[in-house]
Amino acid sequence: MRTPSSADLERSWIGGLIDWYDRHRGISAIVFTWLITRVLSLLLAATVERFVVGDVRYYHGKLRALLDLGLGQTLNEYPTPVVWILLLPYGATGGSRVGYLVAFIIFMLILDAAFTYALYRSAGRRHGDAVDFWLIFVALIGPLSYLRFDILPAVLAGGALLAARRRPWITGALTGLGAAVKLWPALLILSFLAYRRDRKAAGLAFVLVGFGLAAVSLLTGGWSRLVSPLTWQSGRGLQIESIWATPLMVARAIRPRNWTVDKSAYQAYEIFGPGVYAWVQISNLVTVLGLAVIAVLVVRGYRAGGSTPVAVGFAVVATVAIMIVTNKTLSPQYLLWLGGPVAALFVLHRTARPEEQRAIIRVAGQLVALALLTHLVYPQLYDGFLGLRGRPMIIVSTLVTALRNVALVLFTVEVCRMAWRFLGADNRFDQGG
Repeated sequence: MRTPSSADLERSWIGGLIDWYDRHRGISAIVFTWLITRVLSLLLAATVERFVVGDVRYYHGKLRALLDLGLGQTLNEYPTPVVWILLLPYGATGGSRVGYLVAFIIFMLILDAAFTYALYRSAGRRHGDAVDFWLIFVALIGPLSYLRFDILPAVLAGGALLAARRRPWITGALTGLGAAVKLWPALLILSFLAYRRDRKAAGLAFVLVGFGLAAVSLLTGGWSRLVSPLTWQSGRGLQIESIWATPLMVARAIRPRNWTVDKSAYQAYEIFGPGVYAWVQISNLVTVLGLAVIAVLVVRGYRAGGSTPVAVGFAVVATVAIMIVTNKTLSPQYLLWLGGPVAALFVLHRTARPEEQRAIIRVAGQLVALALLTHLVYPQLYDGFLGLRGRPMIIVSTLVTALRNVALVLFTVEVCRMAWRFLGADNRFDQGG
């Protein structure tokens, strides 16, 4: 009789855990899994990944100087409403540095929990694949989910897609709020308006919230502060994790002396040396082409005479993916932007057509793999990427980042292809949605 090996015992333990989870699916399992995965993320943040708190400390320092510098000189890289949002945990803790960090994390955890519940409720108060995907995806991104504010636009985009079937005015309002926070979500309203069910309500709510916040921002911060995020973005160089830096980062791994990696005046690590200007220009050109692809998808959706919720969902995911891959900047937390809409797509899985169901599962699996690779890129291998751990780690970290970037480009091509297919002329509304 063969003695069970450690691998057999491990498989048995994992299999038993999965069986237990399947038998106890429901609100209790959701709460238990959410708590376990989120506590593990916080433990990582408190131990081996402590340095990822740097951005939150940066926010705190800028907010502390707000009274002296004024709104016009505070966090100019972000839209004005972001300053108001970041002031919430600051005011709640009286400006304490440690208190701000704790309050910031709690704020992001609340957003995460609220979206998890929204997925559960939108699925008919069922513990479905949408919740499981979101729980796994955020856990794989890791502590970064709670130490940047990018979970906010992710939740807003996902919530907008969840509301599109029954409450289009909420879709418009959430998209307008997302645009006020991160600018790029303004493009999502074009896809949502292809879903004709009461599109006027969605459009009006978007204008009221988005343009309303822009007007308040103009009154409180002035014109230069209103447009400062755009000027800040245009002045940035080639961020080392971006798609367009990949060829140069691979060349740098081969001949490190020809290129320099350093933190720029824009609070990001950029690459400097031969070819950088050319790749920045290529990125700018591809960004224009990406906007053209978005426009083509939108026109196809309008000409189809009505689009299914899944088709609109894929158009939303395609728009987000295009904005990520075409940009000369790519921070690891940007992957969160994709998680919200893909989780919302899973809510539509049960009522979708077989082809749509297969596409949702395939895209979700790809995004889970991207989340894991992104966590390896940052923070696990980032010191190596910066050249702080010797030549071998430069090579390893560069290869992993290049793999992630190639996979991200393939993901973008896939979701664009699915959006084009499902926005076809044969699609009609899911009247039962």
